[in-house]
Amino acid sequence: MLNDDCQTIFDVFVPMARDYLESPGIMAALELDKICMQLYPMVARNLGNMELSNRIRDFGRNLPRKNTDELRVLFKDILSLGQSAGLKITKN
Repeated sequence: MLNDDCQTIFDVFVPMARDYLESPGIMAALELDKICMQLYPMVARNLGNMELSNRIRDFGRNLPRKNTDELRVLFKDILSLGQSAGLKITKN
């Protein structure tokens, strides 16, 4: 059940992050940061994965300050760590 909560929020995060990386903007950054703020403590608490939690937190905190190339590298790390933690990656 708790892992399902992480998966649900992760399913929202992934397409939002992809959309942001394709078309960054202030409003998109604010919405994505809000999702990151929900997701990173949930990942730490429910999955016990501090590395993934920290990357998600850093991704949210760096919006929109860092350029998309830097964020894209961080996003790829998040996808890889998420998959290793048992989260499914949606391809939409």
